[in-house]
Amino acid sequence: MPSSTPSYHRTAQPTTAYTKRAPSPPAILIPPTRWELPMKVVPSYANVNTASLNREDLGVITQNALELVGADSAMNWTYESRRDAHAILDYLYLGPSSIARNREWLREHGITMILAARDVRQAGLNIMVFDKLAQEMGIEARYVDVSGYHELIRAFPSTVQMINDHMLRIYREQAVETPDLNVQNGTMVIDKTTFNRGKVLLFCETGNDRSAALASAYLMAVFGMSTVQVCQFIMYKRFCVTLAEELKQTLRAYEDILLAERTVHQQELQRSGFTHSVPKKAKRRFDETLDVDGDDGMTGVDPYQSSDRDRFLGRTNFVPFIDA
Repeated sequence: MPSSTPSYHRTAQPTTAYTKRAPSPPAILIPPTRWELPMKVVPSYANVNTASLNREDLGVITQNALELVGADSAMNWTYESRRDAHAILDYLYLGPSSIARNREWLREHGITMILAARDVRQAGLNIMVFDKLAQEMGIEARYVDVSGYHELIRAFPSTVQMINDHMLRIYREQAVETPDLNVQNGTMVIDKTTFNRGKVLLFCETGNDRSAALASAYLMAVFGMSTVQVCQFIMYKRFCVTLAEELKQTLRAYEDILLAERTVHQQELQRSGFTHSVPKKAKRRFDETLDVDGDDGMTGVDPYQSSDRDRFLGRTNFVPFIDA
């Protein structure tokens, strides 16, 4: 009777244990930035998810700023700075949960909404609850509850919408709708002498983990930043942020989703007879991703680090089987 054992088991043996898990994706390497140069975020409607935010709303949220310049937080960084909140944008702050309980800081910076990024277990145990404080100060308290990094990607769109809706609501509550000189071309106009802009504090326990990922997703959705750009910018603005590899992979997946949404919306506009300038990201052949000077033009890193090849580096001497 023939043996049921495959012939190769009798002549060879594996050099390492078998595994059934999926291959790990290549690590997303974040090249260092030139800290002496300011990093800039340029609001552009071409970079916005146009299905959820129109041109007028973007102007209201950014106050029609031509550019938002980020100061280098590392220049004056101390160990105690990790307990502070830092302005990622002029209306979006990122920090630890302790700063959200600092009433003096909230008043001084004109915070109108505190947004907590919590673990679902904290929500179930009634931990990191700020409703009473918010009611006392007359501000809004909102929560984003997830059980792990894998759930953050579903929370990204709702968080972006939550922040934008709050900014627009604060603006419209102060808008003048009377049919006199305060209305121009049928649109509401704000009295700038009394206007108080909405400001959001986004936080988790440390201000370096879930809340940092949510702030990154907001920059990607509203300002069109890539995963590498947003990781550089967040760490530039809050020096103690170190996004885990799983968080960076989640942001990369969200970047692809945003690109698909923009492309679909552009096609819908074209079918409706409207044209809109949305940047296209055409597929490139593998050889086009490499540059003779060792820089792919996007990340500023060696091509072996920015392509799929890094999964196979160091494997040239690997022998899966040896003679029994």
